[in-house]
Amino acid sequence: MGTVFYASTTPFACRENMASACNYLEVAPNGWNGKLVNCPGAGTGLVSSFCGGSPNATSDWGSSGPGTGSGYVYCTGSGKTSVIPNASGTLIGTGYPNTSAMLTMCKSDNAAEQVRGYTGGEMTDWSLPSQDELNSPHYYTGRNAIGGFAAACYWSSSEYDKDNAWYQKFQSGYQTWSGSKASTCGLRPVRAF
Repeated sequence: MGTVFYASTTPFACRENMASACNYLEVAPNGWNGKLVNCPGAGTGLVSSFCGGSPNATSDWGSSGPGTGSGYVYCTGSGKTSVIPNASGTLIGTGYPNTSAMLTMCKSDNAAEQVRGYTGGEMTDWSLPSQDELNSPHYYTGRNAIGGFAAACYWSSSEYDKDNAWYQKFQSGYQTWSGSKASTCGLRPVRAF
């Protein structure tokens, strides 16, 4: 199980085809995908700031096998240099349909596959957060309790154009679309319910 970091008294559209109503977002815990690695930038004498004040290790950077620390690409295959239809949603609730759309055009070992394969809490509806969903944990007052958020970039599921997708740096909260889909960033699954 993860941590509920967003609650809305007014339901928002969510899940496949935005056909369900949800009130909450949950984020997977540090360690969600296996072995912890040092946060990017650790060893500079500022370790606590590189993991957002939480433990100085994270599982968010475990591509090519848990614990390697190299991060994940947004997309491989035809979606790497082509627009992925229905993957541009940025609002709260659009992470799941964006992730589903990514899976149709991205081959193995990409961000969508990694988060959709997570089954924490015996749930199978985890997704890559949309741009707004990814921004919410940065401002969550209990962010350090979630643990392991590195200062480096994190992918959202929100595509910007055929070559780029939105990502966020957790130390500053800075969001940009200038993230080449072939670049590597960290991942943290979320689910709406």
